[in-house]
Amino acid sequence: QSHNLLLQRIVQSTKRVISTERKDKMSKSSHLENLERDGFVLIPSLLTHEQINTLRTAASQTITLARSGNWPYVRTLPKQFPPWPIAPGTNPAASGIWGVQFLMHPSLPKSATFTKAYFSSAVIDVVKELLQCQDEDLVLELFNLLVRPDRDFELVWHRDDIPASATAEEEMARLGKEAWHAQWNLALWDDESLVIVPGSHARARTQVERDAGPWEKGFAG
Repeated sequence: QSHNLLLQRIVQSTKRVISTERKDKMSKSSHLENLERDGFVLIPSLLTHEQINTLRTAASQTITLARSGNWPYVRTLPKQFPPWPIAPGTNPAASGIWGVQFLMHPSLPKSATFTKAYFSSAVIDVVKELLQCQDEDLVLELFNLLVRPDRDFELVWHRDDIPASATAEEEMARLGKEAWHAQWNLALWDDESLVIVPGSHARARTQVERDAGPWEKGFAG
């Protein structure tokens, strides 16, 4: 499966959960209502054409660097989850890659471009809106670049921190906890790489979903 580029950032509020009283004082936005209903928010055209073109250029140059074996921090095929260990003295991209890590590392030639996007008010303001918090409550965490893999490769259906072996009760126990982080996927080109089941953030998997294969397509939940 061909994956287009997307920038992945996770913005995580501090473990000091925002109080219920403080949340009540902050009006609920349409973005937040969409998040609570669907489990995700789609915001088209958040960045300008100029910003997108700048990021496309930086991403393309970074991918070329990584595929040539000159950037050690990559997601290697066919492994989906970390870690992605690289043996000393070997080509990190020898087996193919599907992602580039550490976009703000000062040794990366285009790190300044990625850092500017990461800390842009357009992005952070929406995150604060969704988490209902302020600048001082944020801990900014991961920033990675997902790319078209060098050969056919697909991720399995998954929730990042709930194993496939979890029972319905275990799923609901985890889903019932406070949410204190937001993952931001910024597509640099139109693509169909990200597949989400609306509303699945608030329920356990159905029996059909439990019985489905890890790469199964076209089934009803």
